[in-house]
Amino acid sequence: MSIIRKDLGPRPPARLKSKLSVVRPGKTVPDLRLELRSGGEFSIFSDAPGELEHTMERLGDQAVEPNPFQTLPFLTGPSGRADAQTRLALIEDSAVAAGAGHLAALMGFSVAGANSHLVASAAPGGYHAPLISRHRPMATLDQLFEALAGSLANLPGVIAFPGLLADGAFMRSARAVAAARGLAFRVAGAWRGHALSGRIDPTSGLSHADREAWQANLEKWENLQKKGRITYHVARNPAEISAALEELSLLCDTDEHTSRCAACFPAVRLLSERDRIRLHALYIDGQMIAAALQPLHRSEAWVWQVMVRPDMSDKAIDEQLIMRLTQWNLRDANIAITRVAPAAGPFLAERFWPVDEGYASLLVALRPGMERALDSVAATYEDAGTQYPGHQTE
Repeated sequence: MSIIRKDLGPRPPARLKSKLSVVRPGKTVPDLRLELRSGGEFSIFSDAPGELEHTMERLGDQAVEPNPFQTLPFLTGPSGRADAQTRLALIEDSAVAAGAGHLAALMGFSVAGANSHLVASAAPGGYHAPLISRHRPMATLDQLFEALAGSLANLPGVIAFPGLLADGAFMRSARAVAAARGLAFRVAGAWRGHALSGRIDPTSGLSHADREAWQANLEKWENLQKKGRITYHVARNPAEISAALEELSLLCDTDEHTSRCAACFPAVRLLSERDRIRLHALYIDGQMIAAALQPLHRSEAWVWQVMVRPDMSDKAIDEQLIMRLTQWNLRDANIAITRVAPAAGPFLAERFWPVDEGYASLLVALRPGMERALDSVAATYEDAGTQYPGHQTE
């Protein structure tokens, strides 16, 4: 057994101490490991540590705000990497379970904007809230902000959390901790979204223009039915998922689409083994014409990716698929609420969903005196249409 220590920069501040990394066979070595004042540890990894799978799963089940896009299937392989610079920050709370590897926080992140700020990230197109344990969440977030701001981490002094639920547990907690620490923060790019929970009301939520668009969709679907028999199927077990993925490849006609499919396939297969994903698909005469990938965790479902056969993109079959998905999810006892991931929508069919929710990006200056830099970064997140095209700002 050997001991290594990477070049961690200047002398650490009194409240954060660098810690030696012990190299053991089969264990992932962190880029950085710091000892927290609580006795726990803060680590940054370039690759998700597979040996922590069980503790990562436990954190996902105990987080203040569930997020399937921060679970191990999304953090390994190409599906968890928007680029080669995506890394993973972990806080291990030894005070709770000494030596047991109890994780208190997990956050994927990357450096963006020509090294101007950090971005809390998830799988491309997913939801960005980090996982924070419900055991002492405020203290954990305090430790996370302090560690990210430390000179040893050598990271930009502003962090962005894009597209959060405005009334979600993470947004509320992070704002409270920033205020308590005296850190400047901004909320930018607010927009409204819909969630499916309870019965839908087809008579509400549509403007006059929306009703005309919906009528046009109905005419398109009637014309599509003349071309063949339309069927709908939901795949959920590994065998069904694997077969559906083979057909899904036929929807990818360009290099960009092919790369997008290939990137998400490994995560989809791993999620199917845990019964944590549904693949909703439309067929015409037995051939797939549209599909939606829907991860599921703690009774919360997210429509993550929607793909349509290119030669039928003008037939509104993505809207028809979302309507079929709506009816299915209302009958699925494992699903309490359904949302569309910010980068996937919006869809006109969502307007029938009864729950109205707000979304916004949270930006925090991790160190004092960075208000000007914070305002500059916040301006780039102010237009929600830039980050998530199609969403209407408030």
